[in-house]
Amino acid sequence: MEFFLDVDGVILDFEGSMIDFIRKEYIKDLPLDYRLESWEMTEEFKGLDIEKVWKRFVTSQRFSKLDLLADVKSFNQISGQYPVYLITNVPTAQYSSRQKNLDLHKLSFKELHLAGHFNFGEKDYPTKSATIRKLHDPAKRLIFLDDHPKNCKEIIQEFPDSEVFLMSRPHNKNNEDSNWIRVKNWDDFFKTVMKH
Repeated sequence: MEFFLDVDGVILDFEGSMIDFIRKEYIKDLPLDYRLESWEMTEEFKGLDIEKVWKRFVTSQRFSKLDLLADVKSFNQISGQYPVYLITNVPTAQYSSRQKNLDLHKLSFKELHLAGHFNFGEKDYPTKSATIRKLHDPAKRLIFLDDHPKNCKEIIQEFPDSEVFLMSRPHNKNNEDSNWIRVKNWDDFFKTVMKH
Protein backbone atom coordinates (compact mmCIF):
# COMPACT_ATOMS: atom_id res chain seq x y z
CA MET A 1 0.00 0.00 0.00
CA GLU A 2 0.93 3.62 -0.50
CA PHE A 3 -0.83 6.45 1.36
CA PHE A 4 -1.68 9.95 0.14
CA LEU A 5 -3.32 11.92 2.93
CA ASP A 6 -4.82 15.38 3.03
CA VAL A 7 -3.59 17.50 5.93
CA ASP A 8 -6.06 20.27 6.79
CA GLY A 9 -9.29 18.87 8.17
CA VAL A 10 -7.90 15.32 8.22
CA ILE A 11 -4.55 15.31 10.04
CA LEU A 12 -4.69 18.84 11.49
CA ASP A 13 -7.72 20.75 12.77
CA PHE A 14 -7.66 23.69 10.38
CA GLU A 15 -11.35 24.53 10.80
CA GLY A 16 -11.32 24.50 14.59
CA SER A 17 -8.29 26.78 14.66
CA MET A 18 -9.78 29.16 12.11
CA ILE A 19 -12.99 29.37 14.15
CA ASP A 20 -10.96 30.02 17.32
CA PHE A 21 -9.12 32.81 15.49
CA ILE A 22 -12.40 34.37 14.29
CA ARG A 23 -13.81 34.15 17.82
CA LYS A 24 -10.74 35.78 19.36
CA GLU A 25 -10.28 38.51 16.76
CA TYR A 26 -13.74 39.26 15.36
CA ILE A 27 -16.81 37.58 16.91
CA LYS A 28 -16.31 37.32 20.66
CA ASP A 29 -19.65 35.60 21.33
CA LEU A 30 -19.24 32.87 18.69
CA PRO A 31 -20.28 29.63 20.48
CA LEU A 32 -17.42 27.36 21.59
CA ASP A 33 -19.01 24.40 19.79
CA TYR A 34 -19.53 26.30 16.50
CA ARG A 35 -18.82 24.18 13.42
CA LEU A 36 -18.72 25.23 9.77
CA GLU A 37 -21.66 23.89 7.78
CA SER A 38 -20.30 25.04 4.42
CA TRP A 39 -17.03 25.50 2.56
CA GLU A 40 -18.11 29.05 1.83
CA MET A 41 -17.13 31.10 4.88
CA THR A 42 -18.51 34.19 3.16
CA GLU A 43 -21.97 32.61 3.57
CA GLU A 44 -21.49 31.80 7.26
CA PHE A 45 -19.77 35.06 8.21
CA LYS A 46 -21.49 37.64 6.03
CA GLY A 47 -20.25 40.55 8.14
CA LEU A 48 -16.58 39.67 7.72
CA ASP A 49 -14.14 40.25 4.89
CA ILE A 50 -13.12 36.59 4.70
CA GLU A 51 -10.19 37.29 2.38
CA LYS A 52 -8.75 39.68 4.95
CA VAL A 53 -9.47 37.23 7.81
CA TRP A 54 -7.77 34.42 5.86
CA LYS A 55 -4.64 36.49 5.20
CA ARG A 56 -4.37 37.42 8.86
CA PHE A 57 -4.94 33.84 9.99
CA VAL A 58 -2.36 32.17 7.70
CA THR A 59 0.31 34.63 8.79
CA SER A 60 -0.49 34.25 12.49
CA GLN A 61 1.38 32.00 14.93
CA ARG A 62 -1.86 30.04 15.42
CA PHE A 63 -1.65 28.79 11.84
CA SER A 64 1.54 26.83 12.55
CA LYS A 65 0.12 25.34 15.76
CA LEU A 66 -3.05 23.61 14.60
CA ASP A 67 -4.32 20.86 16.87
CA LEU A 68 -3.97 17.25 15.79
CA LEU A 69 -6.98 15.26 14.53
CA ALA A 70 -5.02 12.08 13.84
CA ASP A 71 -3.58 9.83 16.53
CA VAL A 72 0.25 9.99 16.54
CA LYS A 73 0.74 6.32 17.45
CA SER A 74 -1.53 4.89 14.75
CA PHE A 75 -0.32 7.43 12.17
CA ASN A 76 3.29 6.45 12.78
CA GLN A 77 2.30 2.79 12.74
CA ILE A 78 1.08 3.25 9.16
CA SER A 79 4.14 5.27 8.13
CA GLY A 80 6.41 2.65 9.72
CA GLN A 81 4.99 0.03 7.33
CA TYR A 82 4.08 1.96 4.19
CA PRO A 83 5.10 5.15 2.34
CA VAL A 84 2.97 8.08 3.52
CA TYR A 85 2.78 11.30 1.50
CA LEU A 86 0.98 14.31 2.95
CA ILE A 87 -0.70 16.81 0.66
CA THR A 88 -1.78 20.24 1.88
CA ASN A 89 -3.75 22.84 -0.05
CA VAL A 90 -2.26 26.07 1.33
CA PRO A 91 -0.37 28.92 -0.34
CA THR A 92 3.30 28.28 -1.14
CA ALA A 93 4.32 30.94 1.40
CA GLN A 94 2.74 28.84 4.17
CA TYR A 95 4.58 25.59 3.35
CA SER A 96 7.19 26.01 6.10
CA SER A 97 4.49 26.81 8.70
CA ARG A 98 2.67 23.62 7.79
CA GLN A 99 5.91 21.59 7.97
CA LYS A 100 6.68 23.05 11.42
CA ASN A 101 3.17 22.24 12.60
CA LEU A 102 3.53 18.59 11.54
CA ASP A 103 6.98 18.37 13.13
CA LEU A 104 5.52 19.78 16.35
CA HIS A 105 3.29 16.70 16.61
CA LYS A 106 6.17 14.30 15.85
CA LEU A 107 4.47 12.72 12.84
CA SER A 108 6.65 10.51 10.66
CA PHE A 109 6.02 10.65 6.90
CA LYS A 110 7.88 10.46 3.62
CA GLU A 111 7.17 13.90 2.12
CA LEU A 112 4.88 16.93 2.34
CA HIS A 113 3.54 18.40 -0.92
CA LEU A 114 1.46 21.45 -1.84
CA ALA A 115 -1.48 20.62 -4.12
CA GLY A 116 -5.23 20.93 -4.37
CA HIS A 117 -8.26 22.26 -6.21
CA PHE A 118 -7.74 25.84 -4.95
CA ASN A 119 -4.67 27.56 -6.42
CA PHE A 120 -4.67 30.86 -4.43
CA GLY A 121 -4.01 32.68 -7.70
CA GLU A 122 -0.62 30.99 -8.01
CA LYS A 123 0.41 30.02 -11.53
CA ASP A 124 1.15 26.29 -11.98
CA TYR A 125 -0.19 25.33 -8.54
CA PRO A 126 -0.67 21.54 -8.95
CA THR A 127 -3.80 19.48 -8.47
CA LYS A 128 -3.70 16.53 -6.09
CA SER A 129 -4.01 14.03 -8.95
CA ALA A 130 -1.07 15.62 -10.83
CA THR A 131 1.07 15.43 -7.68
CA ILE A 132 0.09 11.85 -6.94
CA ARG A 133 0.76 10.84 -10.55
CA LYS A 134 4.41 11.92 -10.10
CA LEU A 135 4.83 10.07 -6.79
CA HIS A 136 2.71 6.93 -7.05
CA ASP A 137 4.30 3.53 -7.58
CA PRO A 138 1.80 1.66 -9.82
CA ALA A 139 2.88 -1.62 -8.25
CA LYS A 140 1.40 -0.46 -4.90
CA ARG A 141 -2.24 -0.04 -3.90
CA LEU A 142 -3.07 3.66 -3.69
CA ILE A 143 -4.90 4.77 -0.53
CA PHE A 144 -6.27 8.35 -0.57
CA LEU A 145 -7.93 10.23 2.30
CA ASP A 146 -9.45 13.72 2.09
CA ASP A 147 -12.37 15.69 3.52
CA HIS A 148 -13.33 17.43 0.27
CA PRO A 149 -15.58 15.48 -2.15
CA LYS A 150 -14.09 17.35 -5.14
CA ASN A 151 -10.63 15.92 -4.41
CA CYS A 152 -12.02 12.44 -3.83
CA LYS A 153 -13.88 12.47 -7.16
CA GLU A 154 -10.75 13.67 -8.94
CA ILE A 155 -8.67 10.78 -7.55
CA ILE A 156 -11.36 8.20 -8.33
CA GLN A 157 -11.44 9.45 -11.93
CA GLU A 158 -7.65 9.56 -12.36
CA PHE A 159 -6.86 6.36 -10.43
CA PRO A 160 -9.85 4.00 -10.79
CA ASP A 161 -8.08 1.19 -8.90
CA SER A 162 -7.39 3.36 -5.85
CA GLU A 163 -9.17 3.16 -2.51
CA VAL A 164 -10.59 6.58 -1.73
CA PHE A 165 -11.79 7.60 1.73
CA LEU A 166 -13.85 10.69 2.58
CA MET A 167 -13.44 12.00 6.13
CA SER A 168 -16.83 13.12 7.46
CA ARG A 169 -17.21 16.81 8.16
CA PRO A 170 -20.38 18.95 8.55
CA HIS A 171 -19.68 20.59 5.16
CA ASN A 172 -19.59 17.26 3.27
CA LYS A 173 -22.45 15.46 5.05
CA ASN A 174 -24.78 15.70 2.02
CA ASN A 175 -22.19 14.47 -0.49
CA GLU A 176 -22.47 10.78 -1.24
CA ASP A 177 -20.74 8.62 -3.82
CA SER A 178 -20.67 4.83 -4.02
CA ASN A 179 -17.04 4.94 -5.18
CA TRP A 180 -15.58 6.25 -1.95
CA ILE A 181 -15.59 4.94 1.60
CA ARG A 182 -16.86 7.41 4.18
CA VAL A 183 -15.09 7.37 7.55
CA LYS A 184 -16.15 9.22 10.70
CA ASN A 185 -12.71 10.23 11.93
CA TRP A 186 -9.05 9.22 11.98
CA ASP A 187 -9.59 6.17 14.21
CA ASP A 188 -12.33 4.91 11.88
CA PHE A 189 -10.02 5.34 8.88
CA PHE A 190 -7.14 3.56 10.63
CA LYS A 191 -9.29 0.58 11.66
CA THR A 192 -10.89 0.31 8.22
CA VAL A 193 -7.71 0.53 6.15
CA MET A 194 -5.63 -1.73 8.40
CA LYS A 195 -8.19 -4.54 8.11
CA HIS A 196 -7.12 -5.00 4.46
